[in-house]
Amino acid sequence: MGVSAALPAGAGADASGGSAAPDPSAQTGATAPTASPAVGGSLKAGRAALLGRWQRVAGTVEGAGSGHDLLLQRSDGRSGWVTVARASTGARGGFAARWRPDRTGRFTLRAVPAGGTAVASATNALPTTPTTVYSAAIATQYGRGSYGSRTACGTILRPGTIGVAHRTLPCGTLVEFYYRGATIKAPVIDRGPYANGATWDLTDAAARVLRFNGLSYVGAIRVGRVTLARG
Repeated sequence: MGVSAALPAGAGADASGGSAAPDPSAQTGATAPTASPAVGGSLKAGRAALLGRWQRVAGTVEGAGSGHDLLLQRSDGRSGWVTVARASTGARGGFAARWRPDRTGRFTLRAVPAGGTAVASATNALPTTPTTVYSAAIATQYGRGSYGSRTACGTILRPGTIGVAHRTLPCGTLVEFYYRGATIKAPVIDRGPYANGATWDLTDAAARVLRFNGLSYVGAIRVGRVTLARG
């Protein structure tokens, strides 16, 4: 998908068998000494990205001319910032870069002048922008015909039940799904799916919120745990 449109067969994670998505990976990045451009500007990226799929980031450096080297960096809980791409400014200070997410999670992206201590200096950084990286896998939909029955995790399935089935994740694992610009958080309440090469099986209610078409790729990321209702 362009993340604002539809999820294509991008990168697989948590695949449970069948026809899983391809498995692209890699990370690029380099540094090159150059004079620091003026401080200030803009940075734009999609709010959702797919693991292993190239993503475009663009921005401007106020008052900068052409030829200034920049580093595109993402936040990292252990090392602070990781360089994932590089770019050079054009005649009006504009720049664009592509990066390939190598892990799922919520990150901050920033662009900084290349070279020396400027890389680690927050005062020299251009404005930041957030993004969430999701794994991509096939999802299906279920519920109708099973209302009133108890799921494998002990929850009574009803028309308004927000949840998802997964083969191995612990019951109550909270997963955030992304599909064509919409997001929803749904707990694991059941086991499956066992057909169509799918990794996830969304309840009817969850599918309605996502405007999900019943069989397609979705983005997914684990975000926590919840206690499931047993009634």
